[in-house]
Amino acid sequence: MFIMKWEDKGIIGGIKTWENISTKWLEISVIGDKRCANCSTTEILAQLKQVPFLSGAIFTEKDFSDNGISDYIKANNIKALPAFVFSHNNINDDGSMKKFLSELPDKTYSLQIWASFDPFAKRTEKGFLIIDSKVLEAIKADSYLKWNKDADITWVEYSDLECPFCAKFHNSGTIEEVMTKYGNKINKIFNHFPLDFHKNAQTWAEILECVGELSWSDTFYALAKESYSKENSTQTFLIDEAVKLKVDKTKLTTCLESHKYAEKVKNQMTRGSQSFWINGTPGNILINNKTGEYEILSGALPTQMFADVIDKLLK
Repeated sequence: MFIMKWEDKGIIGGIKTWENISTKWLEISVIGDKRCANCSTTEILAQLKQVPFLSGAIFTEKDFSDNGISDYIKANNIKALPAFVFSHNNINDDGSMKKFLSELPDKTYSLQIWASFDPFAKRTEKGFLIIDSKVLEAIKADSYLKWNKDADITWVEYSDLECPFCAKFHNSGTIEEVMTKYGNKINKIFNHFPLDFHKNAQTWAEILECVGELSWSDTFYALAKESYSKENSTQTFLIDEAVKLKVDKTKLTTCLESHKYAEKVKNQMTRGSQSFWINGTPGNILINNKTGEYEILSGALPTQMFADVIDKLLK
């Protein structure tokens, strides 16, 4: 069923599907970059073609290397690929997709999801970007680290406890498989990215931070795991589960009511957006701590895709 396919990339969960609605006179330019092995442009395009209210659209595929595309991207301030450019936004979707369409200078509209590949960025011989050392230091300074602190690879996940596909990802076994495969060579960091259409996301992020303060890293990750396992991110559930994990309820409630971590959550989200073009969840960054090389993997991808990038990073 295609109803779940919008969430299969873990980006927008909640976009509605509509039957018997077609869009006439709509052209959608799909701009990819053949250098990006993890962009899933072909798969996303296939999903878009199945959306009922886009059934009348004409799709045209282009690559960054094509004549004039680089200039077009610069002129329209498109900073990351793949890009999905709509000739107009008169789509009869009750606003569920339209809210993700941003007007470009040439009066077309860009679908603001999935893009994470900067075609203009300088890359190493292996094709990786290089992280700013100050950004990496900032991530580690305000995050709870899991597993070996001296690992070669750090996996930063930008996530949201209310994201249904993040739950599917965490319950799939992929994370455990990757961590088991690479052992002391990898550690993991969870950073917050509360999507604005998830009404509980900001609150749960603050609860998680309060739990981290009161009971440190193991309990922080244990609570997140329980939330994903039960697919429940309500305040009552999280507080009750935290108490089961031996967190003092009074101190937790006081911490939450103070909103002392609201700014920290916001800063992590801003850093994810500005440094890595994260625009949905789950967003994964794999970083070689020695070389500074990194790769972005958007969505809940299978174990082998993570392994392929990590193996290349370790070479």
